[in-house]
Amino acid sequence: MDLKDVKNISFPKPSLDEWKEAAETSLKGKSVETLKTNTYEGITLHPLYTEVASSANTKAELPGFAPFTRGITPTGYYEKPWLVVQPVSGVTAEEANEKMLVALERGQNIVVYPVQLLAEGARAANLFNNIPLKELPVFIDLKGKQKELLPQFKAVANQQDAQMTGVLAEDPIAEWLVRGQLPEDIEKYFAEWAQTIQDYQQVGPDLKSVLVNTAIFHNGGANAVQELAYGLAVAVQYVLEGQKQGLSIRDIAEKIVFSFAVDSNYFMSIAKLRAARRLWAGLAEAFEEDSAYFKMTIHAVTSELTETLYDQHVNILRTTNQAFAAAIGGIQYLQIHPFNHASGAFNELSERIARNTHLILKEETNITTVVDPAGGSWYVEQLTDELAEKAWTKFLEIEEAGGILEAIKHGALQADLAEVYQARIQNAALRKESIIGTNVYPNPTDKITTGSTYEKQESYMVVEEPLAITPIKLQRISSQFEQLRLRSEECKKNDGITPKIGLINLNELKSYKPRADFVKGLVAAGGIETDESTGCQTSQEAVDYIADSQLSIYCICGSDSDYADKAEAIVKEIKRQSPDTKLYVAGKQPGELESVLLKAGVGNFIHVKTNVVAILTELLQELGVN
Repeated sequence: MDLKDVKNISFPKPSLDEWKEAAETSLKGKSVETLKTNTYEGITLHPLYTEVASSANTKAELPGFAPFTRGITPTGYYEKPWLVVQPVSGVTAEEANEKMLVALERGQNIVVYPVQLLAEGARAANLFNNIPLKELPVFIDLKGKQKELLPQFKAVANQQDAQMTGVLAEDPIAEWLVRGQLPEDIEKYFAEWAQTIQDYQQVGPDLKSVLVNTAIFHNGGANAVQELAYGLAVAVQYVLEGQKQGLSIRDIAEKIVFSFAVDSNYFMSIAKLRAARRLWAGLAEAFEEDSAYFKMTIHAVTSELTETLYDQHVNILRTTNQAFAAAIGGIQYLQIHPFNHASGAFNELSERIARNTHLILKEETNITTVVDPAGGSWYVEQLTDELAEKAWTKFLEIEEAGGILEAIKHGALQADLAEVYQARIQNAALRKESIIGTNVYPNPTDKITTGSTYEKQESYMVVEEPLAITPIKLQRISSQFEQLRLRSEECKKNDGITPKIGLINLNELKSYKPRADFVKGLVAAGGIETDESTGCQTSQEAVDYIADSQLSIYCICGSDSDYADKAEAIVKEIKRQSPDTKLYVAGKQPGELESVLLKAGVGNFIHVKTNVVAILTELLQELGVN
């Protein structure tokens, strides 16, 4: 066969039915329907997406054109890469300023400080010393200090004869939810708020001075649909309040910056950012405005909900994945939390790694040379469509019920988020969702010496004559495990007692090792150590091991056949000679054998469907770790 003939060969295009048949063969007869998964958003993910399933509307969309699903500029990052939003802090304003100057030399391209510095007395003039504000934008979430800090920013801008650019903004509604307080006189508050927004024009006419911080919803447990819908509702509230005070719709819309959290659900995070732009542009029609004024400016920040205290370096993998999703989804500002963010023990290493993650993504992935890298992916396109549709439906429901403030006053928003949060922690407790280093593969030697078990979202907003509301609970998913593990460490530190259980291994190594390893990994998530016997062949060997080890709790580990042959006799003999000994069995057993073992004296069974938090709590209580 000649080369020209080879070039003309074409392979038959397989049909979807042929693919399903081949897939079910590899699944050994199971239906491909078993490969579908359901998300917290109520979306069913399919094992295969095709061109037929993707939206016809998306094909007609172009980067830089309404509805901006594919980005707000035609060239993406090619001409304007995202800004590296990495806050630096210090004991004094001078120290923070020095650290910022170093960061700017090492790849940072925007000036970012936590507002805590200014709230605790640092002067803006010292923070911005030797920083050319004519060339560099700024990003500060003012967290309730916007009005108070205006004179300082004016002074800095005048001193440098500069028009400040970037973001000097706050989200009052988010701050109210964090504090659990709502102003009694909303009208009065927003009248002053609108005046403050106008006054910031003197600092810089192109400043973004209105923040919609949807990350608060995410870190309170929200799924992507809720984050989008409630974020839109907050933005609409600000537009309407601005209108009441004489601001035009386009003026207020152009001052808004949205802050979204990105988590480890990679494709969902990409689709969420794309859907957000489409939805915001869609509101232009509702307000009878040109969509050019509704180009969504996005600040993305890595998720606090998914961070862990233990095995902190796994957070580097999490945040890199999340940052990559944000970059693919299309953003203007990106903030990556340091790997030790959950403990609050920031250091030069963790801050440098977070900053360098931006540089690696920019310089080594080539995503800055491609406009909308996710465009054309049938999976991402359909996920974007479904998210946008569901979020729009929910947004309309919020508005029909009176808007975002009514949802907050009556606790509907808080209850909505709490329901999803409970589902998240339940799935983590059952290990349906893995948290590496926490509920699976914990490192028993890893110790936490600084930081706190709880996150404290600081707010500096002072609410006059406050009306109490239910605050959003901000707590990481992993904290339910970390609290148990910290209890174990405190017990060892204060009482000199290491929580420990024994493993009674049956028969040969190959028989007991799988379940023994399973139990060791499970209890290590609660800071419980294990001691284990060699393979016990008889009841007496098991009793002798208990006598030698002198522990109060034991778990029997072996194969199903070992349990059928020996477990009942071993349990009865142990209970006869040591009636106070607590016994567990590794692995779920058939109903009849389970009943027999329970009757013989087994307390519970530890298996893959066990609620890990519940069993660890039970074990620690029985071990006297209170």
